[in-house]
Amino acid sequence: KIIQFLIHSISFNRLSFNTYHQSICHSIMRCISLFSFLLIFIFNKNINVVVGDESVAVLTAEDDVTTDSPDVTTVPDETTSDTCQTGEKNNGDEVKPDTNGKSQDNLDQTSNQQTEPERPIQSGPLVDLFGEQLLSIKMVDETHAQLETHYTNEILAGKKVIGVYFSADWCGPCRQFTPELVAFYDKMNARRGKKDQFEIVWVSRCRDVNSFGQYFTHMKWLALPPEEAMGKRGQMLGDLLKVKGIPHLVLLDELGNVITYDARNKIPTDRAGIGFPWRNP
Repeated sequence: KIIQFLIHSISFNRLSFNTYHQSICHSIMRCISLFSFLLIFIFNKNINVVVGDESVAVLTAEDDVTTDSPDVTTVPDETTSDTCQTGEKNNGDEVKPDTNGKSQDNLDQTSNQQTEPERPIQSGPLVDLFGEQLLSIKMVDETHAQLETHYTNEILAGKKVIGVYFSADWCGPCRQFTPELVAFYDKMNARRGKKDQFEIVWVSRCRDVNSFGQYFTHMKWLALPPEEAMGKRGQMLGDLLKVKGIPHLVLLDELGNVITYDARNKIPTDRAGIGFPWRNP
């Protein structure tokens, strides 16, 4: 374009030629223009080839690969297979445990399996009656309580008399008798030479778990888990211990044998527990 401009300026602005000379100049300009276009085409083609060669050289050089393109971050398959220890794709980065995913869950389960003690194998008449676990309740403060789980054979070890108490929060006579039974329970377990030999297991007849928890806070003894008490085990105990109505209190010995079915009516007539546990002659 510069050559065309110069010839055009020389031909028409600074020199005055005749028509013959002007036609010659025009012919020369056409030839020069054609030659210029040919040079431009060849020059541009060579630039494209050079850029292509440089690109190939950059991509194939071992020491000069400097690019921010994400396409130039592929790790060879052999490297990936050598570094991926967990079977997950790591894109060349160091493999780290997934602390928020299934790997952490597996670690937690493994840790729990290592730290959680195994349940002891329990057997005996009391386990047959009450199952493997019983509950107690502990008041944390005035408005909060906490349930604690105990193994049946361990928590009932050394108990000479075991009461089975059927009661519910919705039952008026039950609400009246429960405080009386608490006082009697404390008195029997404070006796000289017979301390803490009396235990009670509550078999709830409450209609839901929330009512169970609320009513349990008024007691000092153990309880069958609510799902057990409201299920087949509770029904079995009711049938076995002749429950016709509530409140109902049956006393057993340490082997699960029945001492009396009528402790509910014995306590009001013997509050001092002189004849406790009212064994038959």
